[in-house]
Amino acid sequence: MDEDIITLVNEETGEEVKLRIIDNFDMEDRSFGVFLTLEENEDEAEVVILEMIEDGDDIMLESLDESEEDAVYDFYDSLCDEAEEEQDGSEE
Repeated sequence: MDEDIITLVNEETGEEVKLRIIDNFDMEDRSFGVFLTLEENEDEAEVVILEMIEDGDDIMLESLDESEEDAVYDFYDSLCDEAEEEQDGSEE
């Protein structure tokens, strides 16, 4: 079994969603995971950012509040832009 794939279950509907962790980052003393939804149709896959909260040996995943969602996604986009710029600069 692939360790970077997790299954989340919606407690209200029982619907299962499979996610693959593709990155993680810290922002303001909080940890976040970047996940790709695993869909049968790859065109329907989405990138999702969830807060990762350590609870003893376990890690709990929590959805972002709407009020903070834009700031977290924008912060991650800026990290990706910086990494791309560094990579482009090192290729010259």
